[in-house]
Amino acid sequence: MADEHDPASDEETGDGESILYVYQFLFTDGSKKEFKVHLDYDTLNIVTEPRPSYPSWTALDFCQCPNCPLSVAENQHCPVATAMVHLIDFFKDIPAQDNVLVQVRSKRRMIAKESTLQAGLSALMGLVMASSGCPILGRMKPMVETHLPFATADETIYRFLAMYLVAQYFAYRRGELADWDLEELINYFEEVRTVNVSFCRRLKAIDNEGATIRAVALLEDMADFTGFLIQSDELGRLENIFNTSMEPPRR
Repeated sequence: MADEHDPASDEETGDGESILYVYQFLFTDGSKKEFKVHLDYDTLNIVTEPRPSYPSWTALDFCQCPNCPLSVAENQHCPVATAMVHLIDFFKDIPAQDNVLVQVRSKRRMIAKESTLQAGLSALMGLVMASSGCPILGRMKPMVETHLPFATADETIYRFLAMYLVAQYFAYRRGELADWDLEELINYFEEVRTVNVSFCRRLKAIDNEGATIRAVALLEDMADFTGFLIQSDELGRLENIFNTSMEPPRR
């Protein structure tokens, strides 16, 4: 059982060389479980202690994503699987709809929410997957910097668009072609969906019936919904807000 921690301690808040998120799950039977996610300050890559061995389902060629750019010859394990093996081990037999209180602590703030286990776990898994070293999901690492557990659909859409458009601005500054029409973003959502579906297949192959599959499925649903709204140009509310708040000053 994990102990309580003072959110003001150096270990909790990080030391400038790393970023730390602490997820604590408090179950209705009074038990609790804590997970710490350490991120490298400069790269936002997850920092984990290597294990002596990994289960067979973490092998790169075990239900490997069809769009995975990694080579089995150079990579023995799937980076997402190895980053999440401890989560899968703990949650694989716990029902997705169990009620929990989830507390998320970082240097900046603490967020707490009573929710289903699958919703709380989905927030944690999204953070881990984006920072795991997966070349596809790693493109979402800028969102890790402003990690927002339990984000609404509107918040997620806004953050995706902001992340992508800032990336296009930096590409423009480098003299590269910028995708202001968001065409490549739609393609990217398809890439993410493929990874999420394949990872669910990986979990099903080990007879996982607990909350982890549903947590990944929630991430998949949110990516699908966000991609659909952008592709169908259903962003009228956002456009209206910007039209009224970002008008040039009158002279």
